Amino acid sequence: MTPTVTVLDNRRTPCAVGLIRATGVMKNIPAGEVLEIHTRDRFAPVEIPLWAARSGHSTTTVRREGSWPLRYWVFSVVAGGDHPAT
Repeated sequence: MTPTVTVLDNRRTPCAVGLIRATGVMKNIPAGEVLEIHTRDRFAPVEIPLWAARSGHSTTTVRREGSWPLRYWVFSVVAGGDHPAT
């Protein structure tokens, strides 16, 4: 069975606010489902995998989409079974 994918478009959101939004969305996603985060933040390749690991989730794919100057990152984060308080 294919997991459900929820898309969170943070392309116009600063990374810190984007992580707060992602945390809120992840609280409503069952374990094993995927949150796909779109962001233009240049620190996201470091911050999103760290946030995911610290929160009990796993980052499965990271890719770039779009063309310059509107290029952005796409992260697929699989919800873990435990949603620790952050």
